[in-house]
Amino acid sequence: MELELRHLRVLIAVDDERSFTAAADRLGMSQAAVSRSLAALERAVGATLMHRTTRRVEPTEPGTMLAGVARRVTAELDRAVASVRGDRAVIRIGYAWAALGAHTTSVLRAWNHGHPANPIRLVRINSRDAGLLDGHVDLAVVRHPVLPPELESEIVGRERRVAALPIDHPLADRESVALADLTPWEVAVDRRSGTTTTELWESTGIAAPPLTWSGDVEEWLDLIAAGDAIGVTSEATAHHLPRPGVVFVPIGDAPPLEVRLAWHRNHRHPASGRIARAVRAAYAAAGTTPGEGDAGRA
Repeated sequence: MELELRHLRVLIAVDDERSFTAAADRLGMSQAAVSRSLAALERAVGATLMHRTTRRVEPTEPGTMLAGVARRVTAELDRAVASVRGDRAVIRIGYAWAALGAHTTSVLRAWNHGHPANPIRLVRINSRDAGLLDGHVDLAVVRHPVLPPELESEIVGRERRVAALPIDHPLADRESVALADLTPWEVAVDRRSGTTTTELWESTGIAAPPLTWSGDVEEWLDLIAAGDAIGVTSEATAHHLPRPGVVFVPIGDAPPLEVRLAWHRNHRHPASGRIARAVRAAYAAAGTTPGEGDAGRA
């Protein structure tokens, strides 16, 4: 069997969604067709690409490798086709879970109004680099200070950390909480893109709470809403992903999270500087941006 582009797009969708049902919805295919296409690809390459369980789909090592290649190939092809067709040069910005929080809409509307030939499109990809390494996006909004060496970044803003709590939690009615207040409860962390580590407590001499892991931000919110855990996140999550049954309370003594605009060092998008300035201006209006002398490149 010869590999076709549709097989690669199925692999990418299953790898992103970790669910045949969600991948099928995304691709506009039946679940059975997705399963058949992936099985055909596995036969063609002679390797199992996904571990199937009754609850979840997880990539094997060959699956992770091939999915990365598939993203780069399809991204390059899509860009080439758009160029030949004369399509608008859409700027794809990846993010893992919260985009730009309260500033997302204002930044998008202002940029797209002023640059109709180069509109921004947000792409949600749940990984630490939000799709940059795979070539799936041109730029990415990230909240991790340490990134792979292939990437560079610039600080565009800072955000308060908040506690995500079940609505009936003993701390839910507080105006603010301290890090020490959170230690009796398990803290849920997204295993692929979460920003919370035990160092947040240990760096201040506080014994860290136990951590429990979620597969993505939706599962993270479900754990908290059900009362099975609490969370620590950026205030952007409260704006971008409000959830019934979950309240967000500021953590008064936690350091802020740095928001970065990142790009691949080998092919930085020509609009990245202008976009960084636009985002920084939005955070500046809220008083949460670094100065020009604090660009924070990494």
